[in-house]
Amino acid sequence: MDEKVASPVTSSHGSSMDDPLAKTDQLKRIYRKIDMRLVPLMFFCYFLQFLDKVIVNYANIMGIAKNLHFVGNDFSWMATAFFIGYAIAEFPQGYLIQKFPVSKVLGFNVLLWGIIVCCTAATQNFAGAAAVRTLLGMFEAVITPALIMITSQWYNKKQATLRTGIWYCGLGGGQVMGGLISWAAQHGSTTSSFQGWRIMFVSVGVFNLFVALAVIFFMPSGVREATFLTEDEKALIEEVLARDQAGAGKKVFKMSGILDALKDLQVWLLFVNTILIVIPSGIITTFSATIINSIFLTPKKSALLNMPAGAISIFATLAGTYVIYYNLPRWLSIIGLLIPTIIGAALMSFAKTNGGALAGVYLINFDVAPLALIYALVGANTQGYTKKVTVNVIIAIAFSIANIIGPQTFQDKDKPKYLPAKITVLGVAGGSIIVTILLRILYGVRNAKTAATRSANGIIPDGHMRLLPPALVVVTGANGFIAQHCVAALLQEGYHVVGTVRSASKVEAVKNSHKRHPGLDVVVIEDITNAQSYLDVLGPLSPAAVLHLAAPFHYNATNFEQEMMIPAVRGSTAILEAAAQIKSIRRIVHTNSFASIYDASAGPSPGKIYTAQDWSPLTYEDGAQADNAPAAYRASKTAAEKAAWKFMESRALGFDLVSLCPSMVFGPFLPEAKPKSIAGVNTSNLLVWAAVSAGRNSALIPTKGPVWVDVRDTAEAHVKALRIVEAGGGRYLLAGGIYCNQELADVSRRLLPKYGDRIPIGEPGKRESHTHFGVSTAETDKVLGIKWRSLEQTLGDVVPQLFEIERGQGA
Repeated sequence: MDEKVASPVTSSHGSSMDDPLAKTDQLKRIYRKIDMRLVPLMFFCYFLQFLDKVIVNYANIMGIAKNLHFVGNDFSWMATAFFIGYAIAEFPQGYLIQKFPVSKVLGFNVLLWGIIVCCTAATQNFAGAAAVRTLLGMFEAVITPALIMITSQWYNKKQATLRTGIWYCGLGGGQVMGGLISWAAQHGSTTSSFQGWRIMFVSVGVFNLFVALAVIFFMPSGVREATFLTEDEKALIEEVLARDQAGAGKKVFKMSGILDALKDLQVWLLFVNTILIVIPSGIITTFSATIINSIFLTPKKSALLNMPAGAISIFATLAGTYVIYYNLPRWLSIIGLLIPTIIGAALMSFAKTNGGALAGVYLINFDVAPLALIYALVGANTQGYTKKVTVNVIIAIAFSIANIIGPQTFQDKDKPKYLPAKITVLGVAGGSIIVTILLRILYGVRNAKTAATRSANGIIPDGHMRLLPPALVVVTGANGFIAQHCVAALLQEGYHVVGTVRSASKVEAVKNSHKRHPGLDVVVIEDITNAQSYLDVLGPLSPAAVLHLAAPFHYNATNFEQEMMIPAVRGSTAILEAAAQIKSIRRIVHTNSFASIYDASAGPSPGKIYTAQDWSPLTYEDGAQADNAPAAYRASKTAAEKAAWKFMESRALGFDLVSLCPSMVFGPFLPEAKPKSIAGVNTSNLLVWAAVSAGRNSALIPTKGPVWVDVRDTAEAHVKALRIVEAGGGRYLLAGGIYCNQELADVSRRLLPKYGDRIPIGEPGKRESHTHFGVSTAETDKVLGIKWRSLEQTLGDVVPQLFEIERGQGA
């Protein structure tokens, strides 16, 4: 691929902190530091809490029941004892999280449960085993609420989804490592009087102690306490969290937060769904090795064969996290992950071959991943510290209840096939799909109600808040006449603007045009018909919106299809293709033309009133086969705009489109952007110049395109199209009114008598409006609320500039 990016960002002001690329790069560096410090520790904590559970699974095939003289369902009750302790301790652990730094509460719990895991090796009977497992459950009850809280303290919602997925992979990692440890310990047990399962518990417990010390001493209590960050870096992280309304919130206990959680239907649907999702996980955690052993009848082989199940858990978790990160709805991802679980449960229950049954055991491990998405839903849809802690505790209780139920489905009387337990997996997975759909309906109803309330109260929707200053807005073709005014209007409103130009030679000119305003950066994108060119430069900036004004066009074309039609269409869709991959973008304001509205084949059409609902009948083929450049131009503008709307209709996107169709754009140049000669004047203003400069006794040239708009009104329309919620998805005609060249001359002579000898007299007072079509901007007026400037205002500002340029004073 040819690289089209010719230069880095340059800025119109000095601070690198205000440079979007520099700021983005700095945030990436900061989050790399945070990730290196936090994510491995969170991963190992979750890895160990699952490893502590899963080694009981392996201990069952290594002889723990025989060595401790279990009878009947003692093993199931030993497994259940853990989750009874887990459930009992949830609210006390929630209180500790509320009262003390989360990371320290987590670290000391890991230390204590490490000691308990070591103590498991010393047990001699069922009572001792059940007691230590109950204590272990009480200390491990902290894990999920603590990790969710820590993740939300440091990461915004989108970032948190990915990090949650990574630390949640500790579950699959524990399953894989547990198999290896079990296999190794079984070998050791042949030469030691200390049974293999006891060796396994001591080894895992000691590793817990090392991780606990790392958490206590190296995991900071919060952003402000992070000694590895500078004050500026802490401020940037806090800004990221504030913009996303993320973070942990103030640690203030509020009874209202608890009551709000208890009255929230969403919370109880999540509670039920967690139970349904985790029941199979409880079975996987405690009995998967037992099921495999019932098939293959060798403990060592069973330990190794259970390891791929952990790899599948990791794959499912990362797949679920990935699709969420790229905007697939969480509820749909949960259902997608439950389908393989149902297939696996069916195979495990009814397959006639060992291979089919083993495949079923592996597939039910997809059920592990939806729980991570439940955690993400809790983090994303719960505000307020007390409510967030309460909901996390409720979900953790559901987790405990499910894990109490899961092992109890395995009854001694049902071995070796345990068919009722396997069918239970089938039933609860199907039930979870139903509850997930109910959650989606609830969220839909609430979102619609909130949107209606906000609209009635004139409140801007949350997603649209990103389009308000100081949001970052990209303006393509920033050196163009209209674009210069759009950039100036955005800067005046307080936006941060990144302008694009097609060559490095234009960068300084654009910067100088706006040197009075900070907040402008300029980038070079040479090929505006290539989506990747946009993506390479704009992707790292995370812009909120784009004003797309860049358009490849010139009247010197000879091959209209290759030089006008193809570039116009590709130029129109390239920015949309890039935006589809830049998830921060919420709106594209697409600058088109009255040419895509006007039907030239209909002629003057007196009495015809064009509106934004009209379309030129010209097709792509008409442009490719046109007889002249103006006809090809009109066809290219029509084809380009239609291509943009077709793109929008063909896929689900995270942004909407606004199309603006300006007529002839007259108006003054920015003070620092006046051309040095008349040759540098834009095409529309050249029409004004031709009408006011030919000489007193010269004939006026015929009027071209008798509809006009002031460039400042055009810029205002762009800003309003960006900011006004209701503008989304609309097409708007920009026109200040009808004109003719005689009117241009008459108004200019009246306003500027000192140029009387240059302005043609013509036929004073003669007008042409009755001889041709008119226009209506009623929809534009209603939605955008533009107060159009009069022709007198526009000519009074631009005509003196044109004469100054002629005298060489515009340099």
